Amino acid sequence: MSQSIRVMIVDDEERFALGLAKLLKARGFEAQTAFDGFKALEAMEQGGQFDVVVLDIKMPGLDGIATLTEIKRRAPESEVIMLTGHATIESGTRAMRLGAYDYLMKPCDIEDLVEKIKEAHEAESIKRHPVLWPRHLVREIPLSSFEKLGPEDSLGEALAVLSRESGEAAVDEVFVVDPQGRLCGLVTKRDLVYEAQQARPELHVFWSDLCENPSWLPAKELSQIVRPAPLSAGPEENLTEVAQRMIAHNLRCLPVISAGAFLGVARIQDIFHYVDHETE
Repeated sequence: MSQSIRVMIVDDEERFALGLAKLLKARGFEAQTAFDGFKALEAMEQGGQFDVVVLDIKMPGLDGIATLTEIKRRAPESEVIMLTGHATIESGTRAMRLGAYDYLMKPCDIEDLVEKIKEAHEAESIKRHPVLWPRHLVREIPLSSFEKLGPEDSLGEALAVLSRESGEAAVDEVFVVDPQGRLCGLVTKRDLVYEAQQARPELHVFWSDLCENPSWLPAKELSQIVRPAPLSAGPEENLTEVAQRMIAHNLRCLPVISAGAFLGVARIQDIFHYVDHETE
């Protein structure tokens, strides 16, 4: 699938952009670079048809937000992933409302970016929630559903959940919940890759390889590798404060817990859609 995906990397850090393009080409993508917003738009005017644009938000001249606006005006079918080392609620909110598919923070793992590019390409339609009224609390936004896995479930079952979804339904981690509905912790794609690598030291394991070779995983239960969730939120917490916490810790989603029960997952992109207009 990745062979057909055309990606443009737009970043004024030329070494970073060229290095990222090289890594993407090695994984079968068609990758092109532009070192500022004007050159990105010029590449599109000259016939460049890009499925996904990875766009730095902090650039001299035409910044990422202005470039995003022009890209969505000229080529609305192109999905845009904002990439930045200077995350704020204001920039995230504006980017999502202007049509960005997602908002990642530097430094990001190349495998995570590869998966996000694939998701952006595969998504047939992105749900854009218009802000009809300000929402202030976590309980006022829809929480993402999650598939419960128990501590006794296998690493293979976690792999099945993480590898079968794409687009809006894609997840980067699974949450492990005990029979009483209490959150034990989480297991990420990176955790599974690590376990496979430890079991197969003679190989260089990537996520895409692991999805095709689930037998590489050791016969372990999730209880043996589950890690505590670094943060959680309560339903009565303020959305802006929760978003600030997530950005500070480079988290894309956060479990919501009430009276010990795991209610669901708050995602940063959903918060950006619903957060009060005052953040713009």
